[in-house]
Amino acid sequence: MLIPLAAGALILGTGSADLSPRARAAAPVLPAPPANGEMGFIFTHFAPAIYQGKEDCPEGLAATLRDNYLQTQAPAERMRLLEKPNEKELTTRWTGYAFGPENTNICTHPDKFDRPPQRVVQGKVAQGIDLDGGADAEGCGHENFTSPTGEAGIDNQMWRAMGCVRTWRGVDGMGGDIVRGLTQFLVSGEHTQVLLLTGVDSLSDDPDVTVIYANSEDRAIVDSRQNFIPGASYTVVDNPQHRNVLKGRIVGGVLMTQPQHIRLRQTWGQGSERDIRGQRTEWDLAKGRLHLAFQPDGSLKGIVGGYQPIWNIMASASIGGEGAATTAGYDCAAIYAALKKLADGDRDPKTGQCRRISSGLEAVAVPAFVNDRLPETKVAHK
Repeated sequence: MLIPLAAGALILGTGSADLSPRARAAAPVLPAPPANGEMGFIFTHFAPAIYQGKEDCPEGLAATLRDNYLQTQAPAERMRLLEKPNEKELTTRWTGYAFGPENTNICTHPDKFDRPPQRVVQGKVAQGIDLDGGADAEGCGHENFTSPTGEAGIDNQMWRAMGCVRTWRGVDGMGGDIVRGLTQFLVSGEHTQVLLLTGVDSLSDDPDVTVIYANSEDRAIVDSRQNFIPGASYTVVDNPQHRNVLKGRIVGGVLMTQPQHIRLRQTWGQGSERDIRGQRTEWDLAKGRLHLAFQPDGSLKGIVGGYQPIWNIMASASIGGEGAATTAGYDCAAIYAALKKLADGDRDPKTGQCRRISSGLEAVAVPAFVNDRLPETKVAHK
């Protein structure tokens, strides 16, 4: 469960890097890369890509647990419970709706509750990447989005499932608590992400660039207003699982990587505690790829896409457990049902159910000095 954040954190609106051919043609001339062809960056923003279309939620936002409990009651009983003198009784009853047999709570074990899916995005536009080229034999059929710049075939079923949840959607072009929370975690160093490019010959067009996308144990270097200071030094984590080596190219000022499984450490404010189901959470992106545009100020901005396990989308609520349901009001069973229904990747050959869901994550990175510490090779001693 996310908590309110201090002022000063970098918060982005709904815009993302415009990667359309027309935009690339009109892009400003970019400078030459460093002579050694190496460029480092630290991510200052990494969160679900938000697009607030007017047609997204015609019936309103996804209902809270309280709302859904009231809908189970007959109209007359519903009206009685909503009367002010009965507020305490209503609170007791709807918070009790978060628990099942053996006191199982709805956010830790949403799959144990039989609830209909929550309201999902009905609009046609979303940010993201075409992950399947229109036909993925390993996935499940779904309706594609069109990007805000007109690119067809966008795969972002995560946004379709979660885009009407108030803590995701936000208002007035600003993402909700999910965006602010994940940005603040980068500021606090809970899961620092860095990027190291090598073999860069041009920021406009380069057919062969090596991309190291990794975590760092170093905390972000920020000023008194929590703004990232460009040019600080960071060292790549020595855990090889969270050091992803990707093959990339630059086209029209946009860094693009080939599909590859991307894994990065992810924490939700729990420090050294264990995550849901005894496992630490990760950014776990099957067929993951980067589409990041070089900006005139030296930064990168764009989308990271891939297929996440549906459980990962619920990590914050699952960790919050009872509190996520009774304080934040999440109907986690309705969220789980929507994610399961809309999942479009990693189809189980036995059941036909897809276990992963396409996702678009908005990313911004600023220049930094990134030291790559290669994973140590263990040598057997005689």
